[in-house]
Amino acid sequence: MDIKNHFLATGIGSLPFTDSDKALDFVLSNFAAHIPFWPQLPRRSFLESMHVQYSQGFPGIKIDLSKKNIYADTRSNSFMDEFEKCYDALNNKRLDFFSISPDYAAGLDGFLKNIKNKNFNFIKGQVIGPISYGMTILDEKKRPLIFNKELSEIIPQFLGFKAKWQISEFRKSAKSSIVMFIDEPYLVAIGTDQFSGLGEEKIASQLNSVISEIHQENAIAGIHCCGNTDWSVILETDVDILSFDAFEFMDNLLIYKDSLDKFIERGGMLAFGIVPNRHDYDLEGYAARASKAVKNQSWLLKNGAVITPSCGCGTLGESIAQKIHLLTIEIANSLAAL
Repeated sequence: MDIKNHFLATGIGSLPFTDSDKALDFVLSNFAAHIPFWPQLPRRSFLESMHVQYSQGFPGIKIDLSKKNIYADTRSNSFMDEFEKCYDALNNKRLDFFSISPDYAAGLDGFLKNIKNKNFNFIKGQVIGPISYGMTILDEKKRPLIFNKELSEIIPQFLGFKAKWQISEFRKSAKSSIVMFIDEPYLVAIGTDQFSGLGEEKIASQLNSVISEIHQENAIAGIHCCGNTDWSVILETDVDILSFDAFEFMDNLLIYKDSLDKFIERGGMLAFGIVPNRHDYDLEGYAARASKAVKNQSWLLKNGAVITPSCGCGTLGESIAQKIHLLTIEIANSLAAL
């Protein structure tokens, strides 16, 4: 089954459950005919925070669970040894080095166990993007790692291999086509002082580095950005799916029509984050209105579309998070029925 020319629902990743079995039961029982995803559970542990979850094996990483703090210490006695081990694993393509253990991702561990011998057309994983990782994790001097000369160059390779390890593990369990989203909330800062010295060319290069690793595994690469940004930078990478907050930023994306046209013409798809991830929003009757809003963009739907929440739902209550995800399925089904 080709993902194009279909309307399928999936989640961005985070859910508010602390019980991984409960989270998995919700995902697998409701998204089986769409795109099941492994749930990130940030309320379960600080280790499941997006920027922490993919840090195992990264040189110099220090985590203080009591203070919920993470940073990279390049002055520690063990740093050079850790750096050399990571560099060697990258050069020799040792995927086991980039594994994600159950204490960092209980939902991923359970997902891999539960998809064995299941017949899903697609399954989805996710990894933090190199820009957001590099901007979120600081070194011992309180500088974002993306401005640390020693570490900035290995960040995209490191995260690309975190994605490759997931894909490899998925393939051991299921014969499904694999979608891998690169989560990049920090792309909203493109063009601001925060990114001073980090040009658009370097941003695109870092993104393409992760995308390339995903494509080498014959998987579908998506980029998710939940805020407004210079969308042309993302659309002109090698990404297959652009995931965006269509609830808030549909009009902003449409400003970049030339880049969108080229993206759609080369077979790119959009993931419409049309259901708001907000507990204060009245969702009654929302599915019909949202479906109509998406249908009005018929030129963007020529290759089908993915329907998602506007962003992750890890900070919401369980009942509202479930309702939001069920609405994505309802909207995708209504579009498929056209």
